[in-house]
Amino acid sequence: MSAESRPIRFSPTVKLITIALTAALFFWLIRGLGNVLIPFVGAAITAYLFNPLITWLHRRTRIGRAIWIGLLYVVIGGIIYGLWRTLGPVIEREYSGLQAQIPHTLNLIQQELLLRDRIMVAGISVEVAPITEALREALADFGRRIPEHVPHLVAVAFETLLLFVTYLIVTFYLLLEAPRIVEWLYGLVPAPYRAEIRTLGSHIDHILAGYVRGTLMLIPIMATLTTIALTLLGVRYALVLGIVTGILETLPLLGPWSAAGIAITVALFQMPAPWGWPAWLIAGSIGLTYFVLRMFEDNFIIPHVVGPAVHLHPMLVIFAILAGGALGGPFGLFVAIPVTAVARLLLRYLYYKLIDSPDLPLDQAPAPDVPAPASSDVVQPDQAPVSGDHVPITSVDQTEKAVTPAN
Repeated sequence: MSAESRPIRFSPTVKLITIALTAALFFWLIRGLGNVLIPFVGAAITAYLFNPLITWLHRRTRIGRAIWIGLLYVVIGGIIYGLWRTLGPVIEREYSGLQAQIPHTLNLIQQELLLRDRIMVAGISVEVAPITEALREALADFGRRIPEHVPHLVAVAFETLLLFVTYLIVTFYLLLEAPRIVEWLYGLVPAPYRAEIRTLGSHIDHILAGYVRGTLMLIPIMATLTTIALTLLGVRYALVLGIVTGILETLPLLGPWSAAGIAITVALFQMPAPWGWPAWLIAGSIGLTYFVLRMFEDNFIIPHVVGPAVHLHPMLVIFAILAGGALGGPFGLFVAIPVTAVARLLLRYLYYKLIDSPDLPLDQAPAPDVPAPASSDVVQPDQAPVSGDHVPITSVDQTEKAVTPAN
């Protein structure tokens, strides 16, 4: 007599252990992959940025997503090529000059340190010889290491090219399959809870979209304004310093003033000095310029271009940046703010659930502006995403209050 066949069912304890082990394995795998993840993360971010454009073009023209994606590649490639042909020689020339100035600047700093064994602070003579000796050794070691990095950069050129090709391919497929991937992920959620999770996902999308797209617009604006200002002040390598400033704008609070420090350092050791000014006047002028640009950014550019998509307390911003750098290195610095904003929303959501509150921080999401896909088009959890262009993606335009509650 054969035993009756029945399906395996997990108890709540086994389910919890399974989830914990799966999460631990996932994070262990992420930490071990290292640079392999870079093109995939970059592709996911790029696809997230351009998916609304591709979706809108597809809906308006009924032309396949693959054609629009290919055209997007061509347009962006043409823009990059045009910028490189026009600005590339200038950037290369300024970068080479700035790189050649670094050893000279280090030598000047070492000479200054050699002449100062004691300094006066509030009328008190302070011995600084041990400090200056440590600084001299650090600067000399830094100067020796600069040439050592050049062969390393040449050695990784092939790896960089391979990762770039991978990035382009993964981006293409993510853009092509974006609607079905989204519906497949929502299909993993049990049907009774799917509407609430969709609303939560819409709020997360609003936070990420507002921050990422706004920040990417802020970079060229601040880079251009800074380049113009430094050029008028007569600072050498203004274009490179402007680009560095634009990139550092992605680091709130710390980034802009770090860029100001770099520009002041470069100008102080510029020979001849800009406009023949003394060192204190050069430093003061550049510092004032960055302060004015910062005020202009905070009061005009961010409210009208970036928008208040992310509201975080300054102390939380500083902690997020430091934690992001410690956990994720340079990449962690750039993603610390949006990740923190999303984490705050999720923690508030979990807190409301833990206290069984009938009011959730997701109640003000309006109805979608496009109809949800028909049930026959939704990819079920046990189905892998397949190629297709006829499934619309649900998008929701949330109110600011729902997304960024008061601190």
